[in-house]
Amino acid sequence: MQLISIESNRSSFRPVVFKNKSGLNFILAKQSKLVSKVDDKTFNGVGKSLLISLIHFCLGSSTKESFKKHLPGWVFTLKFAIDTVEYTTIRGTDNQTKINLNGVDTKVADFNSKFGKLIFEIPDDVGQLSFRSLLPFFIRPRRGSYNSFKDPNVLNNEYPILFTNSFLLGLNVHLVEEKFKLRKEKERIKNLVKELTNDHLLKEFFIGNRDVSLAKQDLEDKIKILGSDLQKFQIAEDYYDIKREADRLQKDLEATQNKIVLIQNQILNIEESRKISPDIKKESIERIYKEASIILAEGALLRLEELEKFYKHLTINREKRLLDQKNALLRESKELHSHFDNLKTDFDKNLSYLNSHQALDVFVKLTNKLSDLKGEKDNLERYDTLLKEYHNSKLKIEKDFLDATVKTDEYLNEAEGVVKGLRDFFRELTKRFYPNSAAGITVYNNVGDNQIRYTFDAKVEADASDGINSVKIFCYDLTILLQGYGHKMNMIFHDSRLLDGIDPRQIAELFKTLKAYIPKANKQYILSFNQNHLDEIKQHLTPEEFKEIVLDNICHELEDDSPSSKLLGIQVDMAYD
Repeated sequence: MQLISIESNRSSFRPVVFKNKSGLNFILAKQSKLVSKVDDKTFNGVGKSLLISLIHFCLGSSTKESFKKHLPGWVFTLKFAIDTVEYTTIRGTDNQTKINLNGVDTKVADFNSKFGKLIFEIPDDVGQLSFRSLLPFFIRPRRGSYNSFKDPNVLNNEYPILFTNSFLLGLNVHLVEEKFKLRKEKERIKNLVKELTNDHLLKEFFIGNRDVSLAKQDLEDKIKILGSDLQKFQIAEDYYDIKREADRLQKDLEATQNKIVLIQNQILNIEESRKISPDIKKESIERIYKEASIILAEGALLRLEELEKFYKHLTINREKRLLDQKNALLRESKELHSHFDNLKTDFDKNLSYLNSHQALDVFVKLTNKLSDLKGEKDNLERYDTLLKEYHNSKLKIEKDFLDATVKTDEYLNEAEGVVKGLRDFFRELTKRFYPNSAAGITVYNNVGDNQIRYTFDAKVEADASDGINSVKIFCYDLTILLQGYGHKMNMIFHDSRLLDGIDPRQIAELFKTLKAYIPKANKQYILSFNQNHLDEIKQHLTPEEFKEIVLDNICHELEDDSPSSKLLGIQVDMAYD
């Protein structure tokens, strides 16, 4: 893939034409004043960083809300070539869900899928790679893309970083994916163990305090007994009516029994009263009479015989009254006994019925109990399966980890030529900048308990300044372009941020390196830089080199003296997103 041009539907936009399809293309930003820190963070400069964002926009990047907000109605057209076939993409800021590709509206996802297949040789069975994840290695899209040579997508996640780099370095990505999946499975088993040890019941089985098979057998016995009881269970619709009647009969029985006891006590009292005689002896009468004659007149006193007859009459009447009371109580007692017997008969019938019939809620409770027992048994079976799975998986994952490590060792030994070629080329580039520093790309088998299959790095053993980091990025990107695998990009576009912090002598060497490698490889290299960079390197190049390498390859100039000299041709304060 090589860029041809980018333009817009707005006349103020200054079209950019990359005049060298193969070779160098420089975009010069002429600055009449120093760019402030605030300006450096926005697109209200001359438009160098905006240009890169627009190229990504036309190549299927995610929706740009800032474009929709600040550039409504704008449409951008990008032309590029893959091998000998030219493509034109058109994308508007208002409706960003589609890209017009060679006259046909295409969904952004379909566009990315198409060019992922056209430009990158992504294996069908690998899901971690895509057009959008690999393109930033050739057109670094944002400020953070220049912080690390291996993370232009600013993911800060080791696994996808390793995956994309391994693919472009020609390393076996299936081994990378294999260890990642093994580690994920190991984490799943670890979580299983955590579940086993956190659950009280599971923990007892896990640490061996309880035997699953014995517990299951005990539950099966309980389930069998309870199931048999439920089959014999008879549900009475009138259970509670009968129960209420039985309760009433029981109260009546108790009341009747109390009455019978009371009557029996009364009869006993009568018998005791009959034993006490109220008769007065004749001698006593005579004594009372003599005492009375002292007080009363003789004519007023009754004769002794009459008094004796009077007391005898009283005694007969008392006996008759007690016998009548006793007989009445005996009759009442007989009636109460008869009533008690009838109540008890009815009460016994109700109890017999209740014993042979049960209430629905009792049946439901027993059914729920049976369900609970079955659920507990199912849980035990599941726990038993989990325990077996844990032990089996633990053994298998340990074996698979070891096998994968051995397989990776064997692979890296076989792929030593591939790694060596990359290492030597990277070293060749860096030696132009730091001839006395050890440098190279290293790839080792990561045998640690993690998701990372390869430990790889692009090293320049020199001062860890920003300049060193920028040179490392430049050399690594050129290594991927010229010696990498699995792509047809054929171009790199670097922003002027790459040059920040690099010594002017090294910037001059960067231009010499580009001249030495890019044209003869039939590749395209695009770089934006500022006027101050141009002024600084001039003294480190011969006039012929300065003209041939730099001036002759400037394809576009942007200025900050007026809005019309900037990329959009208008003044827009738009935050970088």
